[in-house]
Amino acid sequence: MAKPISNIGAFTGTIDGITYYTLNGKRVCRKASAPTRDQIQQDPRFAAVKKNNSEFGGASTYARAIRSGLGKYVDTFKDHSFHSRLTSCCQKIIKKGRGEHGQRTINVLNYPEALIGFPLNTKNAILEKLAFLPELQTTVKGIKISWSGMGKINLDKPPNNASHYVLIALINSVPGYAYHKRDKKYIPTRTLPRDAMSAAASPPLKLSGISRDIEIFLPFPKDVRIQEENHENPDKMAHTIWLGIQYGQQINAVFHPLETGKSMQCLAVC
Repeated sequence: MAKPISNIGAFTGTIDGITYYTLNGKRVCRKASAPTRDQIQQDPRFAAVKKNNSEFGGASTYARAIRSGLGKYVDTFKDHSFHSRLTSCCQKIIKKGRGEHGQRTINVLNYPEALIGFPLNTKNAILEKLAFLPELQTTVKGIKISWSGMGKINLDKPPNNASHYVLIALINSVPGYAYHKRDKKYIPTRTLPRDAMSAAASPPLKLSGISRDIEIFLPFPKDVRIQEENHENPDKMAHTIWLGIQYGQQINAVFHPLETGKSMQCLAVC
């Protein structure tokens, strides 16, 4: 423990990690230390920190559920900041949940705008590369995604060495999560089906070809159906729709994807 050599400007508080205070009538200073886990859990002074930590854990759990549902496409399209950006996005979603601070429910249906437009790679966002967005039509069995007159003219700066491109669509169904007081953690409010994701893709399309109509039918994952419950119901399953593009070369009727220009982004939530 250090002692100040002067009382000029004597004060109490912390500056640059050094805490100044009075002990037994003398001015002393020491390096500030982070609160311990027990302090955060038991000391009333850290009640707000405890609540924030709880919801950060919930946001991390929810982000992990979304990542898991995207499967192999995460590794194909993500950048180095994907994980932290997705957790930050889920923190915004949890603030719209029901319940008291520290135990609010989390479901993207409460704040779909937070996830819609979210790119797996910030340098390549497909929704910014398309001249117009596709039309979405929901049916009992799935979602139809269609473009009228799609062609190279509708794509922004495709790679020079690409001859073809493939459009990829997928649906990832994620349940709501709620804070479990006994276990002191966030858990899903309903059992997640084993088949929580389904994907479909267009055939390789020529960049030099004429504009053409494109349709992709995206079936709902097995045992998952859109429900009619109120969006505030934490038991409602959220269906997140993602759209991606990969450029490549078609050689001997085989599509070889390129690393450049590929992108995937959240298109809708229902």
